[in-house]
Amino acid sequence: MIIIKTSEDIKKIKKACEIWKVVRTKLPNFVNPGITTHELDIIAKNLIEKNGGKPTFYKLYDFPGYICISVNDELVHGIGSDYKLQPNDLITFDIGVSYQDHVCDAAFSMIVPPGDAPDANKILNATYKSLMMSIKQIKPHNHIGDISSKTYEIAKNEGFEVIKSYAGHGCGNQAHEDPIIPNFGEPNSGIEIVPNMVLCIEPMLMTDSDKYGIKPNKWTVYAKNHKLTCHYEHMVLVTSLGSEILTLTEIEKKQFKKVLENE
Repeated sequence: MIIIKTSEDIKKIKKACEIWKVVRTKLPNFVNPGITTHELDIIAKNLIEKNGGKPTFYKLYDFPGYICISVNDELVHGIGSDYKLQPNDLITFDIGVSYQDHVCDAAFSMIVPPGDAPDANKILNATYKSLMMSIKQIKPHNHIGDISSKTYEIAKNEGFEVIKSYAGHGCGNQAHEDPIIPNFGEPNSGIEIVPNMVLCIEPMLMTDSDKYGIKPNKWTVYAKNHKLTCHYEHMVLVTSLGSEILTLTEIEKKQFKKVLENE
């Protein structure tokens, strides 16, 4: 069942998103070669709690981490570990923040300094472009298929594959709600988009193949060819005129300035 949000729901969801944006802005300052993903998991937890939230993902479906941290060929659901980041690793932080029984769920990717790896930058920019072009499809009377088809179109045009077994979703009152929003689909198909839906749009791109496996920890999804993957996610409120990205930050606008200008 799709939950159409009330004004009170939206107020609390936006507060959760404000906490998320603090974490998104501050966490990259700790991302440097040599730090472990477990250390970053704890830093994210502390930032969430310091700003009045709770880590949504901790123990959700028995997930053992506070946030999801995926590196290089790991696409989603990575668990913090003793792995030490290497220069130019491509790392994704998927972060859930709970506030007064409401949820923000969004993800961002970045490259470990020095950040000058061409392949990593290519898939990072392609994933972000796919995300933002997909969000442009969110407006009343469009359909979920319009979002999904755009995600796939941009990914393929940029030379990448999308995973088909994982998807975006509704969110806000719970971590995962209807509707399901695949990374592929047909325009003008699926559920009609209406105001006060809150949607998580999350392109998940893979290099050369969409074949994936799940690690022995039973969580981490990785590319079977062990090539680079990338995941980016925004939480979006449907408005009467279009949409509002609830998790957009100034640091992101600066990071992807050229991508945004070209669109």
